[in-house]
Amino acid sequence: MRNLVLVTFIFLISITSLFAQKREHTRVMSKLSSSRVLPLKHNKIDSLYHTRPQLKYIYLHHKNQHIDDPHVRYALENLKKERMKYYELYKAINTLSDYAENEHIKYMLNYVRNYFETVQAKEEAIHQIQDRIKKDSIEFYKEHPEDSIHYDKLLNQNLKTLLSFMEQDVNYQWMKEKSRDSVQITLLSASNHPKNLWLNTGKTQYYRFMAENFIGDTIGTWVKVMPRGNQLKFFLDENVYQYQKYSEPKEMIKECLLESSDSIYFVLSEMNVGPISRRYWMYYSDVTFSFGQGFISSNWASGGGGGENSLSILSDLKYFATYKKNNTTWENSIRYRLGALKSGSEDLSKNEDKLELQSKLGIKAFKHWNYATQFDMNTVLFKAKNNPNKEVVAAFLTPGNFTLSLGLDYKPKSNISLYLSPIAGQWVYMRDTNLVAPKRYGLEAGKKFKSDAGAKVELKNQHEFFKFLKIDNHLIIFSSYYEQPEKLTMDWRLTLNFKINYFMQTSIYANAVYNQNDSKKIQLKQTLNLGVYFRF
Repeated sequence: MRNLVLVTFIFLISITSLFAQKREHTRVMSKLSSSRVLPLKHNKIDSLYHTRPQLKYIYLHHKNQHIDDPHVRYALENLKKERMKYYELYKAINTLSDYAENEHIKYMLNYVRNYFETVQAKEEAIHQIQDRIKKDSIEFYKEHPEDSIHYDKLLNQNLKTLLSFMEQDVNYQWMKEKSRDSVQITLLSASNHPKNLWLNTGKTQYYRFMAENFIGDTIGTWVKVMPRGNQLKFFLDENVYQYQKYSEPKEMIKECLLESSDSIYFVLSEMNVGPISRRYWMYYSDVTFSFGQGFISSNWASGGGGGENSLSILSDLKYFATYKKNNTTWENSIRYRLGALKSGSEDLSKNEDKLELQSKLGIKAFKHWNYATQFDMNTVLFKAKNNPNKEVVAAFLTPGNFTLSLGLDYKPKSNISLYLSPIAGQWVYMRDTNLVAPKRYGLEAGKKFKSDAGAKVELKNQHEFFKFLKIDNHLIIFSSYYEQPEKLTMDWRLTLNFKINYFMQTSIYANAVYNQNDSKKIQLKQTLNLGVYFRF
């Protein structure tokens, strides 16, 4: 009896331990480590098919236990019931729920994330081994020429085999390609011609473009993108030569930019980059030739000079020279307008003749303001006559108007300038008082000079609209301290340029002048011309 009891007790303990092991096994399965790496698959079905049986069991019976938020689990269960009622949302809800319920995605993502973190280390290891093979082969051969064969067999051959495996592995090549960063940059020549290229890590690329300077000269340029993706090397086409196979090489130029060890493969040598000198002076000029024509037949019902033909010609020459260094700016310009008009039977007459010089020196004061001093001069080059009386009213430096001022120049942008000068001196010079009466320009009889002091305001602004319309506005106002305040002088010029093509444009020029020494009324001038435009 005692033996029977003992056997029964041992049997019960065995059965209890067996069930305990099964329960413990089930409990452990429900708490699998998140670090377990699963095979990469594309969707939920593939993941479950290739997943270990215990994980498949957990997914089928405890599908959403990996979601911590109970509200999300409740929402997923209810959306399954409602998805068929809303056909337009069925696909969207189904896609998101499948993603949320598929716990194995995180294992896949962890696998991919960990691999990407090791790609850079693998790349560096490959470069180190490649450098070691090259370096040790040369150095060891110099020190131990008799053992170089054994050395290659023991180390180099094994390293080469390892590198060959890494280069031929399809998965490695695919992952390495996906891990490369890339960014697009744009190179601009001096004439603002763009060239787009890509910087790619782990990949060497060559790009060719034509570099152009301000006067249109070009030179072939090569850009080499280094494998690290953060370095560029530039090469020029000058002194480029090529070896011919089985021929004697030509005399090598000291700093050649193309070296060749074989007739097929070439390697660009590095270009020594010298100091970059900055240009402080900028020069350019604008030349415009335009004309206008009109005709009225003799039987024109409205009258107005029927049977007459009119023709006008205008030339506008501009030259600019600008110096800029640190906080100092010096702007210089010269402009000359010359026009002629032929109307009907009348003689050819001059309708435009004006020479202008301007020089402005500025030193930065604060933000967009500069301390500035400016010198202006304007006159005519040829004699101008009054049409009715054929009286000479102007000639070269008869008069000559000069202005010297000191003030502040406001330039928020390169195309806008507002010059305020509380101290400005103005002089009128008559070179030939016998040809033109001095009284005509406010001078006393027998005097050749007239001086005045006052305040000056000058506004310049240029704007471009729709890539074919350019507006140029220029306003000058001078008020004398000695004469009556209402006797101010004003010169307003407005030009509208309508671009037709690269060379041709239509322009409307309007000029309003108020100067009581010349006339008590505002003088107006307006022209419409079709012309040819050049910039040098």
